[in-house]
Amino acid sequence: EVTESALTDSEARLSFALGQLKKKGYSLWLDDFGSGYSSLNVLKDYEFDVMKIDLKFLVGFDENEQAKPLIDSVITMAKKLGMRTLCEGVETRSQETFLREHGCERLQGYLFGKAIPLEEFNQKILDKTIVISSHLL
Repeated sequence: EVTESALTDSEARLSFALGQLKKKGYSLWLDDFGSGYSSLNVLKDYEFDVMKIDLKFLVGFDENEQAKPLIDSVITMAKKLGMRTLCEGVETRSQETFLREHGCERLQGYLFGKAIPLEEFNQKILDKTIVISSHLL
């Protein structure tokens, strides 16, 4: 995962490093899309596999009429660029329903669970109460 803001620092070096990771078969994820100032240039200049849509897009989701068409456009744009999508900060069923209906492939947020210690997470995997998917890898 690379945060959008990290892409503005040491651009040439980072571009080379990301290219090397891609050549070795690693999946590149753009984290916090929409939280920085250079989002569209980042999409133009780098090739990512997954776009993590920043949770700020969901702030005021039910009250802000511009939120839904904007989120839909971001999901559509990511797909047209060959990226899969994950939306951060999902807290309500209405957000979940909207995102799924508009093609967002993965959702993350308190609606599904809060952060837990690594040991507890590992135990949940062993107990099969959490299932790990390779879909976005």
